[in-house]
Amino acid sequence: MRRSESPAAMLLIALGAFCATAGFTTTARAQSGTEAMTAQFNTICAGAAAGSALAARCAVVLASPDPNARAIAADHNDLEEIPGAGRGNARDASPEMSSKNEARSQITPKLALFASVGDTRSTRGSDTIEAAFDADAVTLTLGLDWHPANKWQLGLALNHDHESQDFRGSEGTLDANYTGAIALASYDASDRFVLDGYAGWLRGGQDIRRVVSFVDGSAPVAETASPNADRRLFGIALDASFPHGAWEWRCAVGFDALRTATDGYIERGGSGFDLIVPGRATTTDRGRIDIALAGTFSESWGVWQPEFRVGLRHEFGNDARNVGVRFVDDTNGTVVSFDTGAPDRDWAQAGLSTAFTFTHGQSAFMTLGREFGHSTSTATMLAIGWRIELK
Repeated sequence: MRRSESPAAMLLIALGAFCATAGFTTTARAQSGTEAMTAQFNTICAGAAAGSALAARCAVVLASPDPNARAIAADHNDLEEIPGAGRGNARDASPEMSSKNEARSQITPKLALFASVGDTRSTRGSDTIEAAFDADAVTLTLGLDWHPANKWQLGLALNHDHESQDFRGSEGTLDANYTGAIALASYDASDRFVLDGYAGWLRGGQDIRRVVSFVDGSAPVAETASPNADRRLFGIALDASFPHGAWEWRCAVGFDALRTATDGYIERGGSGFDLIVPGRATTTDRGRIDIALAGTFSESWGVWQPEFRVGLRHEFGNDARNVGVRFVDDTNGTVVSFDTGAPDRDWAQAGLSTAFTFTHGQSAFMTLGREFGHSTSTATMLAIGWRIELK
């Protein structure tokens, strides 16, 4: 159901748009899609092609006796979903289901097969710049790891990600699929220190749905597009362990980079407010520090290793950016420019995991984690996996 706006809220939107066009520079403030479109509404309508759906929609808005009609029409376009989609692309996509999180076997095989599935569910609260949403991301991984020498472990994983976002306050959605490969490597520098790294490339696409409604109460229209997209990821970490009897302290310092690039697209729907959206990329550069307490317990069926981990994350990238869109039926090509939100720079993560090493060269793990300290969002992660020694 579309959110309702009070006259006071519409007045604030209109005032914000007026301030933007009047050139007030007393404070530097991010501009929302609704404010930007409100400010440019008359210019957009002046360029509407004769007889087009945009011209018809503009005529209704401009003829309305409601002084807030332009602001209401702009708000009903939900342009905040565009930066909201970019926020969804900025989730943590490091290969948490890789063999680095599984129990390290006491007998190092030359070759092993591993498989895992992970699910990340997140929510983002509403603000004036980015639309609120509920998101779900499922990751499937199947790979091989190989020990060419005592200190080295190399791996290659096939990876498939399915991500979905449902925007709150509207009927907008985004569904994305990415498939590709991730290379993994680790080097045992000593009995206590291990250097881990990964790099991957995934290719796929997005199905985008933005629903436009109108000031005259006519039926909403869904605008859709299916642009191609690709994802590149890279990370490196130094892991350390300090055993004491059946327990050990573990710590890690790492860096994870992710770049998701989406091709430009043209919406199809016929609402009159069909958009031309340029290609854009979301890049995150995250540092992390983790500390964990883990135990190792021998049982009749094998070895059990529980672990409790806490960590801090810092975002070095993903700065606020400007997005410029145009309307298909606007012959003047007026660019409506608005901002994306700035990221949270620091937050925390905590998790519980358990690993089981069975007889006959098989092991399994399960991890449950949650993020804390975001200003408007939360995320919960669950991953399970299995590993089989081949020789």
